[in-house]
Amino acid sequence: MEKNRSENTELKRRILYLDMAYTLKMVKERELEQEFASRDCGGYFEHVWGVHPIADIPEKRQLKYEGFKVSQVEFSANQTIIEGSSAYYSFFKYIFPLNFLVSQIRFVAFLIRLVKREHINIIMCTDPYFTGLIGLFIKLFTKARLAIWVCANYDDVYSETGVIAMPKLFKWRWVEKIVERIVFRKSDLVVGGNQNNLEYALKNGAKTGKSTVFPVGKLIHRQHMIDPGLREKDDLFSQSKARYHFIYVGRLVDLKFPDDVLRAFTVINRGEPDCALIMAGDGPMLEQLEKMSDEMGVRDKVHFLGNINQVRLANLLAGCFAVLSPLTGRSLIEATLAGLPIVAYDRDWQHEFVTRYGAGIVVPFRDWQKMGEAAIRLIQNPEETKKIAEASRRTGIDACDNEKLFGHERREFDKLLNR
Repeated sequence: MEKNRSENTELKRRILYLDMAYTLKMVKERELEQEFASRDCGGYFEHVWGVHPIADIPEKRQLKYEGFKVSQVEFSANQTIIEGSSAYYSFFKYIFPLNFLVSQIRFVAFLIRLVKREHINIIMCTDPYFTGLIGLFIKLFTKARLAIWVCANYDDVYSETGVIAMPKLFKWRWVEKIVERIVFRKSDLVVGGNQNNLEYALKNGAKTGKSTVFPVGKLIHRQHMIDPGLREKDDLFSQSKARYHFIYVGRLVDLKFPDDVLRAFTVINRGEPDCALIMAGDGPMLEQLEKMSDEMGVRDKVHFLGNINQVRLANLLAGCFAVLSPLTGRSLIEATLAGLPIVAYDRDWQHEFVTRYGAGIVVPFRDWQKMGEAAIRLIQNPEETKKIAEASRRTGIDACDNEKLFGHERREFDKLLNR
């Protein structure tokens, strides 16, 4: 069991971090340890409890129905990882919705006791829906402050794709809207991953005086900080005959529009046949994209790599010519750290990020024709492209200045704790 740290806690800063992006297993497999390590805000928090309430779902684990048991693992000297399950009880084995409800109530009760016992000051949740509701319930029964870190504009996602954030849990968007408004209004601090995400939160109940931006640059793996000229050359570039390699990094899901990348690449291929496309990421659209590349006649020029580790990704980025970004998150920062020119849709945070220092070209949302044409212009104007690449590298370095990022976070947490 977790060792009780409740002695002499009056001046200690402690945080419960509810996040469903990755399980501990996924973090280790993908070398994303910085995702967890950054939670302590550069040593600001004496201890962190990182919580994934339903870790069985992303890992597709078979449920054991052995009663209430949670996994507690020491990730580091100052962070404990707690992972729960979607259902615990054999009595409700064949009634999953009821099992889920009872199991999550039991899990929340466990977290409430943990927060009280360990004198945890802050609850950080990374969505305004499931983890946000859990955080709100914990807040109601403890003295902890509730913070919500929003790293997506869920309104934009829904308007463009018709896909809601958590369809299995809430089923309808109008239900999600009710939940997010309650959570945002009751939160003590609402944080956007960028200005666009913050504006979405402010439109949906967050309070201007209790909001800020925590950029995601602190999450970047240190491998990407190595000068691109000093990184190892990936074997793919020795095997490929192409002169210009373009890359897309991200999940292969509808809301990321990877199919537009293939369409843009066909435009590039017509203008400059000496090219190839790397698709780094996995997802349910893989077979569809492979079929599309066949039908478009470019299958032999497209490399579908699936999920790759951070070391290989950093090396691949360093060898590419430019990145094609319909809608990406931290991978856009990783691309700039490799000094890659960016061709991006005008969506979410991308316009703000790309134009800050001139790191690339922004084209209208979903206009894959212009995305392809912009990429060709980069090939045709090498001197200008060199300047863009230099600006891209500066953009990435600035985005990953942890001293600046953590300094801002600490000031905001100080204000939160002193309210």
